[in-house]
Amino acid sequence: MKRVRIVAITAVALGAAVTAGTKFQQAREAALVAAQPQAVASDAAAPVAPARTSGESTSLTQLAPPADESASPSLLASPFIARVPPQNASAVPRSSTPEPASAPQLSRASVLPGVDVAAPVAPAPGPAADALRQIAEAETLPQTTATDAADEGAPLDPQLQAELEACAVWLVVTPAPGAMLETSVYAPCDGDAVVTLSHAGLSFDTHLSPDGQLLAQIPAMTEQAQVTIRFADGREQSDQTPVADLAMVERVALQWQAPAEMRLNAYEFGASYGDDGHVYDLNPRQAGVTDQGFLTVLGDPAIAGSHLAQIYSYPRGETPRSGRVALEIEVPITEATCGRALTADTIELHGTAAAQIRQIRLDMPVCDGQGGFLVLPGVLPDMQIALNN
Repeated sequence: MKRVRIVAITAVALGAAVTAGTKFQQAREAALVAAQPQAVASDAAAPVAPARTSGESTSLTQLAPPADESASPSLLASPFIARVPPQNASAVPRSSTPEPASAPQLSRASVLPGVDVAAPVAPAPGPAADALRQIAEAETLPQTTATDAADEGAPLDPQLQAELEACAVWLVVTPAPGAMLETSVYAPCDGDAVVTLSHAGLSFDTHLSPDGQLLAQIPAMTEQAQVTIRFADGREQSDQTPVADLAMVERVALQWQAPAEMRLNAYEFGASYGDDGHVYDLNPRQAGVTDQGFLTVLGDPAIAGSHLAQIYSYPRGETPRSGRVALEIEVPITEATCGRALTADTIELHGTAAAQIRQIRLDMPVCDGQGGFLVLPGVLPDMQIALNN
């Protein structure tokens, strides 16, 4: 709707410009027509010069009327010169049959004697002269257009400016508790679009809301964190922010590609499967709590071939507890993954130390229709959580 409105505004402006130009042209032509009979009548009243022989030449002085002649000046003396075909300098014998008075021939010289070119002689008073004067004044008046106003720095209407910028993409990244990156996206012309967000080795696919918005919490992997959003047509937008509390976090990420399904399990301080200390996608917890870890789930599995990720984080520098957190990878056996070799990437981050990235290959059991899960304990090293001194 906003694009249609912009096109409509442009069409109205162009229509007004065409109408003004048409009226101006019609007024000018009417003035020239009104002035022409007066000039023709003045020339017709002058005596016809006798024919010259081929040995005589026609000078500019002889073509122009005498300086003391009282007749009204012709259009040649006005700023508007009548456009008539130039006459041959040599005289042409006239026929004995008189020429019809309805088609007088006008002689024209490029410069008239006694006329100052820098200060043209004004036409004789009358309706035609007034019309010509009005046209001349209109041509010399400065014309102001919307483009000129924009070039001079005149501000556009705020609503129009907003409509022109409506298809921009806004990406804002700000730090959040738990060394997280609060990522806000607004792309009003890309509603429901599939996008890829990436940060320091993490990458996942998701889609925008119908009005082009997205809010995501992404675990930071670097102290100077940059997040990039990429659209299917290749457009990109990035933003970055410093992360002051990254040194206080232990973090492990697992990422893979659909249609495979994977789960990252964290068992805090001796917890078993299903206990309160079992942190996974069905018990993810929240960031910012000092004595417990939390899980972040990224990506949309409904997107074909989408990249997905799960990240477990524990605030080691703020916890009053100490001990071990066991990590485990769990892979459901499905018709889409049985009998296949799957790959996954892990990223281990311990404070501000350089992240360690590894690739894991999983050979899935053959398809027997029984389903089940493939559990991989020990693939990821345990986290050692120390007391906050």
